[in-house]
Amino acid sequence: HPRMRAQGRRRSAVRAAMLARCLVANSRRRVGAQCLGTRWCGAVGHESNRLEDLLQTAATDRSELKSQLKAQGDVNRQRTEMLLKSLQAAELDRAELRNELASLTRDFDHLANKFKDETVGSRERVQRKGIKGRGAQSRMAYRPSIEYAEKQPTHVCELSHQSLAELAMLNDHCAIRERLLREVMAVDQISWGQAHEVLNSFDRYNEKFYWFETLPYRIGITLAFVGGIASAFMVFEPTVAEWYGVNIAGEELPEGVESIDEMTINQVGTWTWSWMEPMIGTASFVLLCAQFTRAQASKMNMKTYSDRILGWRADRLSQAFPQYDSSMVRAWAKHLPKVGYDFFPNYEANFRQKGPASGL
Repeated sequence: HPRMRAQGRRRSAVRAAMLARCLVANSRRRVGAQCLGTRWCGAVGHESNRLEDLLQTAATDRSELKSQLKAQGDVNRQRTEMLLKSLQAAELDRAELRNELASLTRDFDHLANKFKDETVGSRERVQRKGIKGRGAQSRMAYRPSIEYAEKQPTHVCELSHQSLAELAMLNDHCAIRERLLREVMAVDQISWGQAHEVLNSFDRYNEKFYWFETLPYRIGITLAFVGGIASAFMVFEPTVAEWYGVNIAGEELPEGVESIDEMTINQVGTWTWSWMEPMIGTASFVLLCAQFTRAQASKMNMKTYSDRILGWRADRLSQAFPQYDSSMVRAWAKHLPKVGYDFFPNYEANFRQKGPASGL
């Protein structure tokens, strides 16, 4: 029938369209799948490249971290070694400090015992037998031991600075000399024996003016010695008395005496005393007035000739050697050397170091 044919044709056309649609859809699916596969492969390749880069970066970072960790480990080891060395050094220092502390403790105990031995009030008290009480009469006097006696100083150089300063303030020349020796040692950096050579040069410098400074004393000693002997001869010696009385004083022998040999020593003295008394009395009064004047000048703290000469001597020496302390040099220079019977000075260089210059 035509309708059925038309329907069949329509159904065939619908089927063909549906088949075509299915084919198109399948083809589209295949094309989409191919495109998706292509995209996925590109994405996978890109991701693999990125993963390789990340792995390389991670490997680089890992090597850097390893090197950093190794360097940090080396630094830590060095720090540890330094700390160990510091601890060892601190331990050694601590042991040294302990030893020094022990040595200081022993020295302090020794000094304390020595101070007690030197201090009168700290010495051991010995009670007398049969005496009651603890007064002065109840204890025995201190007796030094042999060990203590062996330690006593035999030269002024063994004294301390304080003892020398105290003795120097009391105008002790040996202490003043020792202080100047130590000043020379400190300034010139020389030994105690070599410092004596410097003091000998001081003596040689002072000797340039020594004879001029002491000339009045020498004249006075000579005049006093000669005048004393001459006055005794002119008063009691018959020959000298007769010559002086007749030729100088213009006197005649006593009445009834033809020769001086007839008179005794006392009679000669009685005869000569008439003209000798005014001279001797006047000379004695002049000396008494001079002595009184000097005593009053000293009471007024007025400088005498000796003080002025010694002060000039001290100033001259301190100006010639300005590198040394002027007070020590001046104190040493205000001392004249000892003189023998020949009027020549005996300098300290002529004595041994254990001689009079030792001070003890």
